[in-house]
Amino acid sequence: AFTDALANGGRAPEMIVLPHGGFRMGAADDEPGATDAEKPAHYVRFERGFAMSRKAVSVGEFRRFVQATQYRPRASRRGHSTTYDERSGNFARRSGVDWQSDYAGARAADDLPVLHVSVRDAEAYAEWLSQQTGRSYRLPSEAEFEYAVRAGGRGRYPWGNNGVPPRDFGNLTGGNDVSPSGRHWNNAFVSYGDGHWGPAPGGSYKANPWGLYDMGSNVSEWVSDCWHASYRRAPTGGTSWFNPGCRSRVVRGGSWAASPVQVRAAWRSSSNSDMTSARTGFRVVRGI
Repeated sequence: AFTDALANGGRAPEMIVLPHGGFRMGAADDEPGATDAEKPAHYVRFERGFAMSRKAVSVGEFRRFVQATQYRPRASRRGHSTTYDERSGNFARRSGVDWQSDYAGARAADDLPVLHVSVRDAEAYAEWLSQQTGRSYRLPSEAEFEYAVRAGGRGRYPWGNNGVPPRDFGNLTGGNDVSPSGRHWNNAFVSYGDGHWGPAPGGSYKANPWGLYDMGSNVSEWVSDCWHASYRRAPTGGTSWFNPGCRSRVVRGGSWAASPVQVRAAWRSSSNSDMTSARTGFRVVRGI
């Protein structure tokens, strides 16, 4: 693990160097819940090593960037974002919500993962880190993210094939979770509970086998790839599959409000590049 110094003082996020190698990316043809967008499964091998931040970028870390650059994130300029509404139990647009807000629109603590950020906001943060450190920071490619989620495993879920997460795996939709007003999830992992309704502070649960926190749980995360409807002709070297000017980008990983099928290691979703929500944050990678 290491951190880079920032030119204006302080440190960049803590990074972990991931083991070098390759893996089989995507869902097997017979995987329950898999979609055509997750196929065909294909072998990916990384020609260069990389490091990934141990946690999703926090509100406090993002605040340092905004204060240093006077950058105005998408939700701040637009004046609203999507939050969880306790009264209805649904996600809905709410005015006055931006990166400083939590999942319900209240003021977010600095140790929570930053939410309500677009993929361009995340890329702007990574570019600022690069300028501050003299190193190459960016969003992970989709292949890098799945490689890190699987952490050497080959199961349907980040922890394997068992349909019940191991105790203290992470922040997921558990049948034992209860909202502030007593709500329960309609579609959840039976007999699982994690003590949080909404995101938890980064690192609240066990690290995965490679030392990364909240991979596949807590918040879904932006990656750098443009959306493609399948993996046909996808890169095999682990690089980002990016088309300049694309509007649809990829979100990966389960979250505190994801259905069990969305927690699978191969799950992927298409989102507009301007999308901001109470479920999506990001982490960064760095070349080594």
